[in-house]
Amino acid sequence: MPTLRDLTGITGFDAHGSHEEPFTLFVMPHAGGSATGYRSLVSTFPGNWRILVAELPGRGATAGQPPCATVEEAVSRLLPVVRGAASGPYAVLGHSMGALVAYELTRSLERVHRPPALLAVSASPAPHLSGRSGRFRDPASDEQLREFLREAGGTPQEAFEEPELMKYLVDILRMDLTMMSRYDRGGEKTIRTPIAAYFGQFDTLAGQNLVQPWRAYSESPVSFTSWPAGHFYLFEQAETFAAQLAHDVGMAAENRSSTGTARG
Repeated sequence: MPTLRDLTGITGFDAHGSHEEPFTLFVMPHAGGSATGYRSLVSTFPGNWRILVAELPGRGATAGQPPCATVEEAVSRLLPVVRGAASGPYAVLGHSMGALVAYELTRSLERVHRPPALLAVSASPAPHLSGRSGRFRDPASDEQLREFLREAGGTPQEAFEEPELMKYLVDILRMDLTMMSRYDRGGEKTIRTPIAAYFGQFDTLAGQNLVQPWRAYSESPVSFTSWPAGHFYLFEQAETFAAQLAHDVGMAAENRSSTGTARG
């Protein structure tokens, strides 16, 4: 079963004593990633946000569990966990592979009438283009996956010099890419939740031409923001990224409020 790592506990955040539910950001990590890698972002988000990062089976705190075979299986396991933790307003952020998990999770959350205020998709082609790079088609050797990690960036150089750590990272990456190779890239399935799409201008895995088609995936507004960086721009531009996400969450909440008022 997936788990949610509450990274805000690291910074001493405590919502006890407050009469309001904290705003929660659920984060779906990239292929080969885990909750630990997102700790550096926590301090850049608003101080009253709770940051919960999904830990899919087979890594981190769930290392002993069998991995999910498909994105659909991952979402079916995540849904009750996220739904149970979403006691107040919330948004879902997914980076790279995590963006597709976040999108499918949002579709499921809409079906149970508990949608997020915003779906934030980061460094990810639109769903029907997610296999365009050819990375998710065939099993790869350890060396090919190590090269993939080098090209994508985001992995510290020290990791490549630690054989056991590199083997661990490569195994997780292969597991996630195998899951993605089985992803159903069928027709465009729109959601009602607004989407904020983010990307690095120099990202060879998810450039503007692959990200822009997200526009067709929501019946609500879809916005786009880019940074002069690569695939892991959000760590390089952490403060401006967090500020933009907070702005987009606020705009989505404001639009929802005004729409609700107009309908009332």
